[in-house]
Amino acid sequence: MNTYKELKTDMELLTAALLQVLVCVVDEDPFDLDEVVEPGGLIEVYTPNRVQVNGEWYSRKYCSFRISV
Repeated sequence: MNTYKELKTDMELLTAALLQVLVCVVDEDPFDLDEVVEPGGLIEVYTPNRVQVNGEWYSRKYCSFRISV
């Protein structure tokens, strides 16, 4: 069983970026058909609306950012 923590706040994203923790990006579907779009990458940049992981930009509104715990 995999357990994870979802990164929601700027502080959590900053901490993951500084510690170079691998982040999984999941595209959240309203019909509960979540899709992993990035299985594990480093956060390079984040803004109030988007997060860049491995060179790709992802929406904070439509994606979740998760780390293994």
